[in-house]
Amino acid sequence: MNKLSPIVVVSWDGKSKPLSHILFDATPQFDFFIVDYSGENHAGELTNTTHSYYLSKKSECKGDLIFNAYSYLKENAINNYTYVGLVDDDIYFSVSDLNKLLFIAELENLDVFQASLTHDSYYHHRQFIHKSGYLVQDTLWVEIMAPFYSAEVINAAGPYLNQSISGTGTDVYLIPTIQEIIGKTKTSVVHAVQMKHCRPIRTDNRVFSNQKTNLQEIALMQDFCKNLYTQHFKGEFNLERNAFIQNVLNRKYVYGIPLKYKIKRIKPMLRNLYKLLVDASYR
Repeated sequence: MNKLSPIVVVSWDGKSKPLSHILFDATPQFDFFIVDYSGENHAGELTNTTHSYYLSKKSECKGDLIFNAYSYLKENAINNYTYVGLVDDDIYFSVSDLNKLLFIAELENLDVFQASLTHDSYYHHRQFIHKSGYLVQDTLWVEIMAPFYSAEVINAAGPYLNQSISGTGTDVYLIPTIQEIIGKTKTSVVHAVQMKHCRPIRTDNRVFSNQKTNLQEIALMQDFCKNLYTQHFKGEFNLERNAFIQNVLNRKYVYGIPLKYKIKRIKPMLRNLYKLLVDASYR
């Protein structure tokens, strides 16, 4: 294929029905790439499944899977894509949802994005829950469960994607750092499209083959990205870069929102309340 086309990577355990969580209600305006993380070859079972690429390689968690997918594209000189989406096997989407998500991303010139989460999803971070009335909303980072990266971002981040087996830390630190370095910083939640996360988070308290938990991997990734960022800019910081350091690199990754960030939310909360009251007065 010579035409530039988005790629949607979908993980598969090699046992369940492939792509069973995706509704085929439209013609895909992208290429499906199935990554079978069992490490066993089940290509023969995909005869009735629409896909352009297939990889079977054992992986422990999402970080492994992302690096394996990137490596496959790199090793096979597959570079005719605009975006790469990396969708977990417990995310409910329809093909029309994915088409719309990618259409909006191109319309808004997004570099990194995700669909918003339905209110009945399993989630850790409330800022990604669907907000009615928004098409897109800027954010500092998107989650690892179904991120979409532009070709420029994933290719620049690729050599570092093996820093985290769990993938946690890749989303909140590595990708934003790479975006700052290459100047591709348009990051948004697309509220015009919703996805449902159907399974509880499973990385907590796991110890991976590197003898680290996901929280330890996050801390190591934070230090790695601080060094990467500092080495690139060599201390030449302006106000925007200092803001990035404060709001991203120096921010402690915790469940929930730290108190100082909750306090910062009071002003926009009051502004939003005022807008709701004004809107209600016109009904």
